[in-house]
Amino acid sequence: MKHGKNDSLTTKNVRLAPDDGVFELAGAEPAWIWVHTCPAPTCSCRSALILATHDGRELLLERGAAVRDAWNTQTNYSRVAAALDDLIVFHIDIDTVEISSPIDDEPLDLGAHPRIADIAMRIDGDLLESIGQLWYRGKGWPDPEQKVLLAAEIEIKGWQRGEMLAWDDVCTGVRQDYYVLDGRLYEAAEMYCPVPDCECGEVLIHFETVTPRGAPSSGRVVVKRSGETEIQPNKNGRDRLEQLWTAFQKRHPNHLARFARRYPIMKRIGARIVGTPLAMSPKVGRNDSCPCGSGKKYKMCCGKSKKTDLI
Repeated sequence: MKHGKNDSLTTKNVRLAPDDGVFELAGAEPAWIWVHTCPAPTCSCRSALILATHDGRELLLERGAAVRDAWNTQTNYSRVAAALDDLIVFHIDIDTVEISSPIDDEPLDLGAHPRIADIAMRIDGDLLESIGQLWYRGKGWPDPEQKVLLAAEIEIKGWQRGEMLAWDDVCTGVRQDYYVLDGRLYEAAEMYCPVPDCECGEVLIHFETVTPRGAPSSGRVVVKRSGETEIQPNKNGRDRLEQLWTAFQKRHPNHLARFARRYPIMKRIGARIVGTPLAMSPKVGRNDSCPCGSGKKYKMCCGKSKKTDLI
């Protein structure tokens, strides 16, 4: 995805802490990364610059200091990073987890870049969520999950009581969980029951086809509180659904803990969620272009939940 990180940046007056975005990676050989997300409020790119090393946290901060200085002074921090020869440097799309060059956005063949591949394969779903939150802080925007927790009322367009809700229909925007397989783009939509006094404990993961547009979904996976799973493919979609479920588990090795954290949040806010009717027909899919003509996906435009009356 082309984005504005190499252009002159028009930003809010945001300065991150000197070590904000530094994370230690799990693995047999210690590794550290320093993440810089695009700070331009007008840029919709979902890319993050990764600086990495096996030489320890302090050396990472020392060697990458010029990049943070460039980020804070709204200059071309990607070019500064690309000139470093003592750090591993690349871009990652925080939604699809695709890896690209720090300068020209060209996708990288990880087979030809084993050092980058080693780092990229350690960036799991939990860390991607943290990077998504950093993406918001870097632009000077409030965290969507915190906004929802503080909202007195949450409007979900087209939702009817009794239906399950996708996590990113409520906490919109931290990151989309996208998967690329055989040239197709899929989204894993985690569905939760928002009824406060229901103790079903189930989470449904719908694997929806984003591109090509109009292609059917592969189906869904039902995960029970016990961890037991049930694969429910759509017609002729079992093989692809199993591939997607395998990819989901690889990206989210701690997915049961992820569900266990999100489940009570959805219950806590459930009583404050209200559905409003759609003023359009026929029904618009979450990943369809918005009928308003904005060029955005419906779920990221008129289909966004509305958080009102903040406490």
